[in-house]
Amino acid sequence: MVAEFIAVQLGQAVISQVVEKLADLLANEAKSLSSVRDDVEFLKRELKFMNGFLKDADRRQKQEGLVRDWIAEVRDVACEIEDAIEIYVSEVDSAFIKVFCRRKLRAHINSIKNELQSLRERSQTYQIQLNNAEEGTSSLRNLRKSYPEEEEDVVSMKDVAMTLKVQLLKEEDELRIVSIVGMGGLGKTTLAKKVYNDIGVKRHFDMSAWVCISQQYVVKEVLIEILLQVGFERKNLGGGKSKKEFLTEKTNERELLKRFEEQDLIGLIQDELKEKKYLLVLDDIWNIEAWHKVKKVFPKGRGGSKLLFTTRNTELATSVDPFFSPIEPPLLTEEESWELLQRKAFSRQVFCNNGSRSEFEKLGKEMVRKCLLSTKTALEEWKKVHKDVNFQLNKLKSPQQYAVDEILDLSYQELPFFLKPCFLYLSCFPEDSEISKKRLIRLWIAEGFVPRPIRGEIEETLMEEVAEHYLGELINRSMVQVARRDLTGDGVKTCRLHDLMRDFCISMARNENFIEIMAPHKTSIGTAGSSSVQYSSTTHSRRIAVHFDDGLGSHAPKMEKVHTNLRSLICFGINIFPELSLKNGSLKLLRVLELVFDKFRTVKVPKVIGNLIHLRYLKFSGTRISKLPDSVGNLRYLHTLDIRHGNKYIRISGNSISKLVHLRHLLLPDLYLGSIFWKISPFRIEKLSNLETLKTVYAENLIRYDGVVKLTNVRDLGVHFKSVKEVCLILQSLVSKLTRLGSLRLILHDEFPSLDILFDCAALYKLHLTGRLSQQHSSFLPKSLVKLELRRSLLNQDMVVVLEKMENLRILYYGFDGYDYHSRLSRVAIMSKMVFSAHGFPKLEILGLEFLGDLEEWEVGEDAMANLKRLDIDCIPKLKMIPDGLKYVTTLQELSIKRMSRKFNGRLRVVDGVEGEDFHKVQHIPSICFS
Repeated sequence: MVAEFIAVQLGQAVISQVVEKLADLLANEAKSLSSVRDDVEFLKRELKFMNGFLKDADRRQKQEGLVRDWIAEVRDVACEIEDAIEIYVSEVDSAFIKVFCRRKLRAHINSIKNELQSLRERSQTYQIQLNNAEEGTSSLRNLRKSYPEEEEDVVSMKDVAMTLKVQLLKEEDELRIVSIVGMGGLGKTTLAKKVYNDIGVKRHFDMSAWVCISQQYVVKEVLIEILLQVGFERKNLGGGKSKKEFLTEKTNERELLKRFEEQDLIGLIQDELKEKKYLLVLDDIWNIEAWHKVKKVFPKGRGGSKLLFTTRNTELATSVDPFFSPIEPPLLTEEESWELLQRKAFSRQVFCNNGSRSEFEKLGKEMVRKCLLSTKTALEEWKKVHKDVNFQLNKLKSPQQYAVDEILDLSYQELPFFLKPCFLYLSCFPEDSEISKKRLIRLWIAEGFVPRPIRGEIEETLMEEVAEHYLGELINRSMVQVARRDLTGDGVKTCRLHDLMRDFCISMARNENFIEIMAPHKTSIGTAGSSSVQYSSTTHSRRIAVHFDDGLGSHAPKMEKVHTNLRSLICFGINIFPELSLKNGSLKLLRVLELVFDKFRTVKVPKVIGNLIHLRYLKFSGTRISKLPDSVGNLRYLHTLDIRHGNKYIRISGNSISKLVHLRHLLLPDLYLGSIFWKISPFRIEKLSNLETLKTVYAENLIRYDGVVKLTNVRDLGVHFKSVKEVCLILQSLVSKLTRLGSLRLILHDEFPSLDILFDCAALYKLHLTGRLSQQHSSFLPKSLVKLELRRSLLNQDMVVVLEKMENLRILYYGFDGYDYHSRLSRVAIMSKMVFSAHGFPKLEILGLEFLGDLEEWEVGEDAMANLKRLDIDCIPKLKMIPDGLKYVTTLQELSIKRMSRKFNGRLRVVDGVEGEDFHKVQHIPSICFS
């Protein structure tokens, strides 16, 4: 039922992106397109018309397969328009006689015009129309409608139900709002039903009502439903009446109330509730707008009245009442999942056959992470289910039970058109991936999912912030989960997809030809332990993601037939370049190329990579690339060049980098102190004025031609200095020009000069210093710092006192690198005793102390590090014991001990039941690791 609606939304998203890209090409390729500008402008106007049509289609929504097919053709024509222009731009640069390219483009445009005319004629011939929205989603919405009767097969929820019950029974003067939040299918409604029907809860309130809001709600219908429930309770209608009489009276009441105006219904509800202690459940509220429309209905009532609602929208749940934190039902444990699977999926006769019981149990426990429906009874049928759980789950639904995909699809339908491709793009990442926010945002921008700003606005700020807002929206709608928070504790560092949501995402992306996931699978060929690797060799998608596992990366996929104008190729876990040659014409319009290698083998990047002039995102990781070809300088649209991981022996032409004038993120390998492994010749960094991320680069490149002055948008900067003079020159520009600088890494072989100028970097939250710090200057650190990493800094106790007073510091690493420890630096005296004063480091959560050769004693005062969660101690050979004060740090969850003496470790261990002398200091820590 939802397919046509999805097609409309995706078509709208695709066309919007193509309009953006055409405008971009007209601006950046004015010279190349000057002779065909009128033709291109015609296509741009046509696209805007098509987009307007699809917006109207979105409002009126969907119906038949004919409409879906027609919209897919509209989307294909939009992409063909983009292809035509970009192919022309690719060919005209190298063409000797450019007139032939212009003729070819005009012929292509004429062909597209004919296709557009054909689309219009077919829409009239077949009378393609888009029905009213209500017709498109009514059946699914009615299926989703909830009722307050408690479900039988409820597993666990005891703890979270008790938490919810306590909140509902609190006596408050004001009307309070309690929310349950989480992704579709998590159990929000089930939890609400369980507590709503609790006898103690029922007795606590004078009256209660349950109303399902859903996506396409009508305010008047909601008001009538509330009034019917509280009215019945007030009048005691139905007592002593037959079911038929009760239903007849209820129907008559409903028809009577339909005659009232909305405001009159609100007045009736308020009259009923204003003197009562009431509980009202609003199930499945989707957005803040819906909440604002219904909240005005509810009076204060008697003390203790509560509103309870369920939602998938985290932003809504956290904003309605600051006195209550939203409740999120936890995921089931394996034992609870197995119990639920037995209740819901296996009928009683399943276990009658004792011979197959153990096989049923084995298969079932492998599937406890999935939710199944109860229609299978034979063991062989369950084996089929095990092969593809989600396929069977959606295939085998009964009329009373809707499939998991349909639950998740409700969330997908609610997404605005511009978020749909962003969500579907998450399908390209392997299962259980923690996806970096920065990486994801850069990919979205490269794909064209994020619109360019209006002229005059700050482009580099806007695009990244818009993309981050997109991710926040997907998280707030419970479609994407936060894996790890960033240094602030509020933002997102990494995210992930729940397994069921990922399966749904992959299915939807494949159905819409949005992206094709290619993964190897093993097939027996008759010999034990042997296998062959097979792939789908044909795809019509413009994006391909290749997933390898189990060391199969040496078998490159033979993609015999791919889309003629492939836009994205992302490979995970490969050992060699894919066999799809870069000389193949199907790659000349590639926008995204990311190759994640599984083993550190030396790989040669072919020179023809420079032919991919439309490339926006290029990343190689996990490999040894000996040289980046000079032809990379041809990639004039490149936004991201990421070669930082594993490529420490690479040689790079600085002249090539200087040509990448649209570059926003340049991530080079780390510059090692002991030996500079990789080389890059000097380059004109002042030409790269769009850079936001630049690490790690030699200072001479920033100083030459006043390069640092031109980098006004840099937020993340890493610099390697060869002299103190270079440090002074760079720092003078940092404060005055780099006002957005949030992360800074400075590396110097010598002692740093005064760094007091950093104190004025108000936006700086992350600082890494490798080099000796002057003992005379210890107050240079800005108050905004959240993470501080000090290497080779030779701290004294006075500087420790400064550090422990930093109110926002959450992460601190101090020490030397392994190379330093085994060099002459190990003979430089550092403090032998370190003291953390009482109440020091109030917000510190992570502390790492590494390679401190002279540290013998460490004291921790009362209530110091009151929020510490993780402590890493690595190679401090003279340290005698763990500090006594550590036993009072009750928040500590992880303790990692590496390369410490046997004596030190023995004091912390329990051997043969005998506790070490210092075990009592760490026995409260859940995780202690020795290595």
